Amino acid sequence: MNLENININQDIEIDDGMNKSIISEEQEDISKASDVWKYFTKDINYKQNKKAKCNHCGITYTCTVGATTNLKKHIKSKHSSSEKMQEMSIKDILKAVPKWKYNNDEMLKCLVKWIIVNQHSFTIVEESAFADLIYALQPDTKLISADTVKKKIMDLYESNINKVKESFKNIIGKISFTIDIWTSPSAKSFLSLTAHYIDDDWKLNNILVDFIQIFGKHMGENIKNAFMLGINKLSIQNKIMGITTDNASNNLTFVDALAKENNSFQKDNHFRCFAHVINLCVQDALKELDDKLSRLRTLLNKIHHSSQYQEKLSFNCELRDINNLKVVLDVSTRWNSTFDMINRALYLKEALNSLALSEKDLKNFIITDDEWSEFEKVKLFLEKFKEITVLMSGSLYPTLSMLIPLYNALIDHTEDYISKGKEENEGEDGNESEDEIGNDNEESTIKKAVMNCQVKLLHYYNKTNGAYIIVTILDSRLKMEYYNDEIFLNVYNTTYSNSNSSSTLSNSLNNEYKNSITSKVFKRKRTQEIDEFQAYFLSPVCDESVDPLQWWKINQSQFPRLAKMAMDYLAIPFTSVPSEECFSISKNLITDKRNKLAGKTIRSCMCLKSWISGSLSDLFE
Repeated sequence: MNLENININQDIEIDDGMNKSIISEEQEDISKASDVWKYFTKDINYKQNKKAKCNHCGITYTCTVGATTNLKKHIKSKHSSSEKMQEMSIKDILKAVPKWKYNNDEMLKCLVKWIIVNQHSFTIVEESAFADLIYALQPDTKLISADTVKKKIMDLYESNINKVKESFKNIIGKISFTIDIWTSPSAKSFLSLTAHYIDDDWKLNNILVDFIQIFGKHMGENIKNAFMLGINKLSIQNKIMGITTDNASNNLTFVDALAKENNSFQKDNHFRCFAHVINLCVQDALKELDDKLSRLRTLLNKIHHSSQYQEKLSFNCELRDINNLKVVLDVSTRWNSTFDMINRALYLKEALNSLALSEKDLKNFIITDDEWSEFEKVKLFLEKFKEITVLMSGSLYPTLSMLIPLYNALIDHTEDYISKGKEENEGEDGNESEDEIGNDNEESTIKKAVMNCQVKLLHYYNKTNGAYIIVTILDSRLKMEYYNDEIFLNVYNTTYSNSNSSSTLSNSLNNEYKNSITSKVFKRKRTQEIDEFQAYFLSPVCDESVDPLQWWKINQSQFPRLAKMAMDYLAIPFTSVPSEECFSISKNLITDKRNKLAGKTIRSCMCLKSWISGSLSDLFE
């Protein structure tokens, strides 16, 4: 056939054997391009107006009868990439997806991190059930032995020491520390050394620096040697700000020894753990109440060790629509367990009374109404201490700036309790009532207990020094609310302030702020020249809900020298809880079945867990 003689507009006759249809060349193109309607939507009145709307950009076109050329041109010129994506076959898509290849080394790296963070036994990799699980997930896995796990952990620790060291090198401010000593079930002693610092984003960080085995007696010199070993390893021996410990005498000799060896550490920057102080204070109170609590302890102890009594107590709870809770027994070394014991007993009061009355062996330990009343008073007194203890045990634990307000709150609490008791026990003429004199008196025992607690509180409160003043003033929520003292000015002038402003600042404050700094500051005329320190006090005291660290982040450019001071002081913790928490973790690591781990292995596991789980996690990705 001669193609040149064919009229492209002529009709073509098609015979399919059943009927004939006439399709124009133009209509044949429409048939081939029917996919155009994947990209266009016909108007609701398409039969009348022949309009179609682009699904991508919304533009509307009019179609001639049976023709979609203009629609195809729009797709190719405006949405060619979308069209190509739509036209890709499944095969093309699969080709475009990056191929994944199993990496056994990467898997083993993740496995070791999992063992470290979750404190699994190294031998878990040799358990058949574990192997079955891994092979079901990835048949190509090549597992390793427990000895290889240990080696990889030791290698991981050694290979990351320099990274951790570099990370500490980049810390702008100084570093404070908490320490504590723990002895494992296998009689190994360890020093937990935790670093506390504020980073350049004004976030408080705490990292386990070292978990060092101590040999010999826990003498101050031995503690000092272990401490220096830990900080020298990371080259942070010249960045020490403060050290928080419990009140053990060996910690006092440790501080003396450290101050002699390390000139960067000032002995006055040793701080007593406030949680430990509270424990000592409340224990002094509880000694006075021991006789009153002994009958309750005996009753609860008998119930605790008898399954029959526990079942009957549970039944009594159900009868009285009380939550079925178990009794709590206290531990002599933990005062808050005594609070929990009293609190739970008061909740179960009716059920306990019913049980004691119905059981012959318990009748001698029935608690009287007067005794329940006394326990209620003891509970109310201890609640404030419990509240503060919970605050200190949080993961975002408070720093030293909170200590003086909390000391004041507890001292006021004891004073209010003593004063209230005195008023209640006096008659209208101001003399003691007959009930008080004749009773010898239950109330006086509780009051004496509270007084013992207050004496101990005041003893430790009087041991606070200049650092407590400085850190309180640097808390934008407090400033001079608790102090009018020149210690802050001395440190500011000698360490953080420009020398040419020091004398002016000191003289100005001595003259104008001697009695009440804050009240005088707000009365001063704004027209006179003020320096950074004075400007800080001219700014309003913040609401208690304000985060002091975020306040300094926002205002550091306005108060650059004070901000540097705040970065150093506001990182000081007033409790050694973070170091003590390490021992809870180590108990999971060193169990009765796993008591042969070497000291170096324990050290590596403890440090790596802290580093991987904490603010150094990016080093291990």
